[in-house]
Amino acid sequence: MDVLQGDLGAFAVADVLQLLASGDKTGVLRIETTVFTGRIYFIDGYITYATTRDVDGTVAALADLQEPSVRDRRGRNPGGKWPRPARPLVLQQTSEVLIRLTNDGSGRFWFVDDVRTRAYGAAEAERLDVEEVMKAADERRSEWDRIVRALPDPSARYAMRQHLADGVDEVEIDADSWSVLAAIGAGATTQELAERLSMFELSSAGLLADLYERGLVSLEYATDPPEVVPVGVEADH
Repeated sequence: MDVLQGDLGAFAVADVLQLLASGDKTGVLRIETTVFTGRIYFIDGYITYATTRDVDGTVAALADLQEPSVRDRRGRNPGGKWPRPARPLVLQQTSEVLIRLTNDGSGRFWFVDDVRTRAYGAAEAERLDVEEVMKAADERRSEWDRIVRALPDPSARYAMRQHLADGVDEVEIDADSWSVLAAIGAGATTQELAERLSMFELSSAGLLADLYERGLVSLEYATDPPEVVPVGVEADH
């Protein structure tokens, strides 16, 4: 049953989240903007998961962004345990989904009682405080602002420079930077780089921005700047 619904032009998403938290609600908040459609799940007023994909996916797949997960033949983690703490990964996913759903400022929302995510399978769901999620989203949004200032066009492809900039005779490349350059290869967008390195797009874009500022990669070709800043590769598929 829908217990809360409205227009995003009249109600801020943050206010809706805090209202659901204060009411100890369990269910799913569905948000539709002109760009994205997403779902934010709650249990007893705590956020448990969020996605902008058509299906929830699994937290095990989300963990694959960091390292391979150990699962049984049915794809579940033995004993309901993940290969590393799931909480920081779920927090990253949820905060980036929140950025996607609040960039537009227009659309509609509605809350449905007693609907839970299937992302955890039989394992116990992580519970995130709304304030914690909003703080994480603000921090990640600030990082995206820095990246956008560094990269002329986040949707464009970048390639390793064939020659160093004038006046630069040598550069020092650490192991992390070398792996990024190798992943870029003949060229890559921030999203393609994230997929090749199995990481969130924010992380890959930050690495790419650092290399661009150091003059190690160049813009291969530009496209029209996107209307919405890209925010994270979701691995819930």
